[in-house]
Amino acid sequence: IRKNGTTFPVSLTITAIRDKKGEIIGYMGVVFDISERKKAVEELKNVQELFLQLLRNYPDGAISIIDKNYNFVYTSGELHTRMNADPKQLIGKKIFSNLSEPVRQIIQTTLGDVFKNKSFISDFELPDPLAGHIYVMDAFPLIEGDGSVNKVGVITRNISELKKAEDDLREALKKERELSELKSRFVSMASHEFRTPLSTVLSSAYLIEKYTTIDDQPKREKHLQRIVSSVTMLTDILNDFLSVGKIEEGKIPLRITQFNIREVIKAIKGEIKNTLKKEQKILYHHEGNPDVLLDASLLKHIIMNLVSNASKFSSEASPIEIKTISYNQHITLSVKDHGIGISKEDQKHLMERFFRGANAGNIQGTGLGLHIVSKYAELMNGTVECKSELEKGTEFIITFNTKTC
Repeated sequence: IRKNGTTFPVSLTITAIRDKKGEIIGYMGVVFDISERKKAVEELKNVQELFLQLLRNYPDGAISIIDKNYNFVYTSGELHTRMNADPKQLIGKKIFSNLSEPVRQIIQTTLGDVFKNKSFISDFELPDPLAGHIYVMDAFPLIEGDGSVNKVGVITRNISELKKAEDDLREALKKERELSELKSRFVSMASHEFRTPLSTVLSSAYLIEKYTTIDDQPKREKHLQRIVSSVTMLTDILNDFLSVGKIEEGKIPLRITQFNIREVIKAIKGEIKNTLKKEQKILYHHEGNPDVLLDASLLKHIIMNLVSNASKFSSEASPIEIKTISYNQHITLSVKDHGIGISKEDQKHLMERFFRGANAGNIQGTGLGLHIVSKYAELMNGTVECKSELEKGTEFIITFNTKTC
């Protein structure tokens, strides 16, 4: 106690004082002021407590110290909570004892390299310690004063969210690249595909102006029909591009309703007949219950695309056959032509965007129709099959499973 009444910590050492015969004749006390030492110890305790709190509450995995026998010297963190393990009960036990032996052997081999080479290992992915979570391990040697390594420090990190963010970013970049490619292909395709119908519209409009008499009416009607046909072609091209854009953005709404498929296809026949080649006819046959559960609008787009292709790649007098079958909650749609056919090699790529068969020649098209058909069919749980031989025609068969629609 100081004169002012305050206290300070001391260290007291007492030593016995003996005479020549060894008998105690008194005691000597030495008092040291240990204020600074106690202050340093208190600060060290505070630092240790903060450090232990950090270890205990490590949020993304675990922090551990492992000895040469691969036992826990210390461990704590979120990973043990997820694995329903008490960190206190793990001290002195083998690392990750609740994992399978092959997995633990992989981890021990990795840590063995750290002991042996005194090297740092970073971002070693653990073999699925928890289903649905991805963990990586950083291991580093704890080098003692004599240079030996008897323990290693291990930081285990949960990178599940990071991986998900990376995957989402990668997918977003992929879609961005695809969109950029789509735009480039659109510009290239548009400049090529738009040229012919626009030239037809321009020339026909110019010639109509020259036909001024009543006798010229048949010629005017002919050119008006050419203009209508060309504008329809341009509209179809633009609709294809708009459809692909909506598909890529996932903005195609699905509206499943019950309707009479026979009546819908009869209406489509009447709508599309004016776009067919001269003398081409559509033959339609249905088997089974005509009432089906599908999206009527998407089905119409599918049929219009397939019939349009069948018309373009067939001769003028060649029939186009449509057949629908409804049975056991399965609906089959078949569109068959007797045209130029598709080679086996080209059939592998039919559903790809902008793909056109090697024998398509100068027949106009964007190469998007079948891609759109496959995506619309997929939305209604449908699968697309192609049967074709060169110069013998092509049949597209789409089977819808309405159980899961």
